[in-house]
This record gives sequence, structure tokens and C-alpha cells, in this order.
Amino acid sequence: MNYIVMDLEFNYPATRYRSEQNGIRLSQEIVEIGAVKLNEALEQTDHFCMFVKPEAYPRMNREIQELTEITTEMIHSGKPFPEAVRQFLSWCGEDPVFITWSDNDIISLEDNMLYHGMDIGDLPRCFDIQLMFDDQITQEGRDFALSYAMWNMGIRPAPSHDALNDAINTAEVMRHLDLSEGLEGYEV
Repeated sequence: MNYIVMDLEFNYPATRYRSEQNGIRLSQEIVEIGAVKLNEALEQTDHFCMFVKPEAYPRMNREIQELTEITTEMIHSGKPFPEAVRQFLSWCGEDPVFITWSDNDIISLEDNMLYHGMDIGDLPRCFDIQLMFDDQITQEGRDFALSYAMWNMGIRPAPSHDALNDAINTAEVMRHLDLSEGLEGYEV
């Protein structure tokens, strides 16, 4: 089994307009996919990072660009979404399990796939490390930022709001949790 610790960066429209296609009203469009592959000992064996060329929102929202430092030029050099996702899922290998910080990434991946007419039936199981962090560390019943979890655990983070770095940061938090207990508890 491979653990695929995944993070996505998104672009949002600058107005209240939302593009609709295939019955999906897209509120956030994926512009970057970042992931690290971990073996069962939670050792990193590979990484994946790719910009995704947007279709619904072709210009980077200024606020998002300031936060992520991802420019319109950068995303236009990316691969079209269907090609990027097929390449990513192929990279995941046999019997993968997705790990994310919050359920937002998997929900958005599904929405973007459906928007592009892609089947989501074969997506791997997905587990939310943010929930495990709260269950095992804070026990406050609320969502915490990844940066807070890292601070709480004394982990020095890689720069955030970069898909690959956020995947690496999530993997670091994951290594400090009781994963077997967390995986038994629920599935996103």
C-alpha cells in the first residue's frame, strides 16, 4: 500500500460568477497538484508536483496569487486538468490511500473531475489528518490550520501555500500521530 499525501492549490473567480459544466457549479478550480508517496513505514519514496492549466477561471485571482505566488503564466504552462489528473493517478500506483489536511482537497478533486466529465468511482479511499490531529492531540472538536499543528508538535514547516510543500508538511504531522488508530476511526 502507498500513502499518497496530497495537497491542491486552487483558483477562485474574482466575482460571484461560478462556471457550470456537467451539472457541477465549480467554486474552486485546481491549479496545482502536489503529493508525496510514503511507504508503510511512512518513509517518502517519491513526490509529484504539477501545475494545471485552468479552463473555468483562466486568470489567477489577485488575492490567491499573493497568497500562493502562483501566476497566470505559471498555470498556463501546466497540463489540462484531465491529463494532469490521469498522470497523477497513474503516479499513485497500485492500492493507494489518499491522505489530506481537511476534506476540502478530496471534495474539490471530485468536483473538478465531475466538472470535466471524469469518473470518480475509482478514486482511492481518503483520510483526513486534520481530524486525526484533533482527535489525538487537541480534542477540541474543531478544525486547526496545518501551521498550528506543526507549531503544536514542534515541527519546522516548509513554506506553505505551495502544493508540494503542504503535502510534505502534512506528512510530517502524520508521522507524529498514531496512524493505525486514526485510520480505524473513520473514512472521508
